[in-house]
Amino acid sequence: MQSLAAVLLFAAALQQQPMTVAVDARDARRGLFHTTVTMPAHAGAMRFVYPKWIPGEHLPSGPIEEMMGLRVTAAGQTLVWHRDPADMFAFDIEVPKDAAQVDVSFDYVSPPASYGSGYGESPNATQHLLDLPWNHVVVYPAGPRTDAIPVQASLQLPQGWMFETALPVASKRGDTIEFSPVSLTTLVDSPVIAGEHFREIPFTNDVRMGIVADTDAALALPQDRIAQLTKLVAQTDALFGARHYRTYRWLVTLSDLVGSQGLEHHESSDNRFAEHGFTDPELQKLTIGTLTHELTHSWNGKYRRPAGLATPDYQKPMLGELLWVYEGMTRYLGDFVLVSRSGVRSPELVREHVAFVAANLDRNRTGRNWRPLSDTALGAASIGDAPFAWTAYRRAFDYYDESLLIWLDADTTIRRKSGGTKSLDDFARAFYGPPSTAPMVKPYTFDDVVAALNGVVANDWASFLRERVDRITPHPPLGALEAAGWRLVYNDQPNDYMKPRDYSSHRIDATFSIGILFHDDGKIDDLTPGTPAAEAGLMPGMTVSSINGRKFSGEVVKEEIAAKKPLELIAGYGEHVGTYRIEYRGGAQYPHLERIEAKADLLSEIMRSR
Repeated sequence: MQSLAAVLLFAAALQQQPMTVAVDARDARRGLFHTTVTMPAHAGAMRFVYPKWIPGEHLPSGPIEEMMGLRVTAAGQTLVWHRDPADMFAFDIEVPKDAAQVDVSFDYVSPPASYGSGYGESPNATQHLLDLPWNHVVVYPAGPRTDAIPVQASLQLPQGWMFETALPVASKRGDTIEFSPVSLTTLVDSPVIAGEHFREIPFTNDVRMGIVADTDAALALPQDRIAQLTKLVAQTDALFGARHYRTYRWLVTLSDLVGSQGLEHHESSDNRFAEHGFTDPELQKLTIGTLTHELTHSWNGKYRRPAGLATPDYQKPMLGELLWVYEGMTRYLGDFVLVSRSGVRSPELVREHVAFVAANLDRNRTGRNWRPLSDTALGAASIGDAPFAWTAYRRAFDYYDESLLIWLDADTTIRRKSGGTKSLDDFARAFYGPPSTAPMVKPYTFDDVVAALNGVVANDWASFLRERVDRITPHPPLGALEAAGWRLVYNDQPNDYMKPRDYSSHRIDATFSIGILFHDDGKIDDLTPGTPAAEAGLMPGMTVSSINGRKFSGEVVKEEIAAKKPLELIAGYGEHVGTYRIEYRGGAQYPHLERIEAKADLLSEIMRSR
């Protein structure tokens, strides 16, 4: 382990000689990214590290298991390296006395199929495109803050591939790009997409979208969607009153071979969708909403960030106790307020989304009887790679969805206490807004959030939030909906948000009736304890082959439930098959919002374009 003096020497050397990162992605079609990192060095013990805790992922998800072929050289010698026995992401070497720099070369190998939830745990390349998060292909000297490590990066692409990134470009020669020197923090915050099939869409002078896809046909984005996203940019300006990016780029990857994900950055976002995410009308309803969520993060999450997540490097553990603000406020402002005000989703679809969120938290989270919402945030690292089975009992990343209701509750409370003169918009402008700045991090604490809310309207906000976040409660704050003039109801009419959601995930959601979430091949992906299906003895992981004597299919599930008669299922787990009888006669059940005519329609007012 290197000494403090050694760390200080490295920090001083870095100011004289930037670290270089050279990535050769010409073999990306096979999933191979070859990288060489050159770091200034001096004789003696030296430690370098591979990024572990990745901003926005909230987990120690650096894909070190995909780091292969590690080789370290200095002054013409191959150096012996040793992995730290307690920290798998740290490597120790002894630098020879005549060496002024160390070269570390290795391959990042993109997996052929997803095996986890992290960005390095799913494919990053296909025959036609690549998605490059820099944290996959970099190591750096341990000790200095990443803000204090200057980096000169370069990237070689397959012949003829075009690219997009927020990273400033110094020069381009053929298929080799030289980027301008930036800090390591900025490099990791600026992913690159590139591909054979490429399209660029400008929305304003400083906001645009780069798209790479596996086919040219997938690049089409309807003109009405382009108009809505242009309006979205205007609505963010109206809401926040300032920007904390110089330019912004939505980076979009369209492929069925790359896992669907979204990750925020200061001046861009890494958005990965199915190949037809823009051209299939049902998939489009979901993908277009992700773009609003990730753009909102430029203010909430990147500029203003919980102090526990504002770490000095990628090795210090991130503390997620305020993720219900980081992600939850983004769910409210991005996935509810801004999608409505921009027209990205229709008012009807937005209400269906809110109804599903509320009902899912109320009916399909029996884990809330033992686990408070705050623990889904603080325990995010323990939830991230958990199996999907028993999600209802375990709870998932509920700090996203439940916080939508919490912040709606706060919004209606502000409106009521101020006589309609104030709203959560005032909080958003005060907390995330002026003055406009270049990308920077302004950390906050729970007390800062409370103080900002009290700056809008006086209330016991600390107790208000703690009661909803820290207490074990059998139900989510459904009173927020009623305060906004709507109530949650169930009937046999399908929920219009659940349709594209089920279509995208290849599932049949029967959780609100019998308590089962089916995969379309008959497998029970999850089951809610206490429901008719659970009482029948079924469990996640079983595969249903027939229902009431009919071969399993999504339509058969829906028809047999709608018939309002008991269900007899033939289901198996491995080689063991049995018959299970579900005593349920309630018919199909789907959640919706219903107007309360006696109350003011605050929900529609919140959704109104500014």
